Amino acid sequence: MHHTDSLWASTANQLKIRPSLEGEIETTVTIIGAGFTGLATAYYLRKAGISCVVLEKNMVGWGASGRNAGMVLTGYKNGIQKIEKRWGREVAKVFLEQSSLGIKKVREIVEKEGIDCSLNHCGSMKAAFKSKHLETLKKEQEFMWQAYQYELQLINPEQLSIELKSDFYQGGLVDPRSHSFHPLNYALGLADAVEDQDGKIYEQTEVASINKKRNKYIVQTDMGVVKSTHIVFATNGYTKNLNKKLTLSVMPMGSHIVVTEPLGKEVTEKLIPNNRMISDTKNFLYYFRRTPDERILFGGRVSFNEKQDSSLYKSLRENLLDVFPELYDRKIEFQWGGKVAFPLDFFPHVGTIKDTIHYALGYCGHGASTSTLFGEYVAKNIVHPNREKSKLEELPLKTIPFHNQRKLLLNIAGSYYSIMDKVN
Repeated sequence: MHHTDSLWASTANQLKIRPSLEGEIETTVTIIGAGFTGLATAYYLRKAGISCVVLEKNMVGWGASGRNAGMVLTGYKNGIQKIEKRWGREVAKVFLEQSSLGIKKVREIVEKEGIDCSLNHCGSMKAAFKSKHLETLKKEQEFMWQAYQYELQLINPEQLSIELKSDFYQGGLVDPRSHSFHPLNYALGLADAVEDQDGKIYEQTEVASINKKRNKYIVQTDMGVVKSTHIVFATNGYTKNLNKKLTLSVMPMGSHIVVTEPLGKEVTEKLIPNNRMISDTKNFLYYFRRTPDERILFGGRVSFNEKQDSSLYKSLRENLLDVFPELYDRKIEFQWGGKVAFPLDFFPHVGTIKDTIHYALGYCGHGASTSTLFGEYVAKNIVHPNREKSKLEELPLKTIPFHNQRKLLLNIAGSYYSIMDKVN
């Protein structure tokens, strides 16, 4: 299966055609999924001298890793204030440090491996949808400095044009630590780095079943078999029924993106002068940015099924024009969607089941850097199973009961549409 028709696929570095698995092979670790998580796990395993095989149903970066907005942001779906309220300041400080560490890991790999993925230390801004949201952002700025000496810049309404030319927002909060990149090119470069270290990646290779005989897992694919001591699930929003616990622990949701025709730097620089990655304060947010070839990428519009409805993209274009009405006569050249995964607690999760089954998933749309960090953690869990873990790594992954699935969807959708009814 080919990559979705996205901007990233159309501007990707040279795509390799990797073989499907045929026959029987043996390795130490079988990794299912060739997105950021699976590839980072393989990368760090090979650094440690551990043999591994990556099996990908489609192509490297086919899922969320090749379809996201390319925003390498700090933070989590849950804010640091909420984390501190729940677990205290010392734990919240660890969460904050882990967030910055994820970005550092991406940057280290890009620089060390020479990955051409337009990585840019541009910062991000959270845009205030309402005046009262700006007051909340001001309190967040004060809290983050007083508690953690973490500096954020408040943008008042009269200053907004410095960062964003739009009457749709009331100000914002800038975090200078965030980055942007070309996500598919990062995935492709990471795959090349794995193969440069003799890691094996097989595409168009769907896992049909996993069984255990004595101390070995038998991973059956369409045309081959892999025997290994460890299994890693790195499938996130595309997790199917190969492991019941993981399948029932995340709620896949669709997020969608439109991208304009090329606008030229003069136009995009006027709209987003400092090239920030921008998201807003609505419960189901808009997120948008300039692209490396000077377009505007605009995302949002959740869905709770796999259907790609054209009316959804029409609505997303209307949302884009709410923010940037001057783009009314500009064409939408690309539109696509993909799945993100939400656990019950809205935190990303990494861990081990029964000592030799490993996973990392549930990034809630914040996985661009966390997935790379968690790939390293999975590798460490295999190499050093008794190592000391941080609180972030010890969060229990809970099954979402059916009635809670429905409640989760209704709460999110209800919050989203109640807000949008007031906007549109």
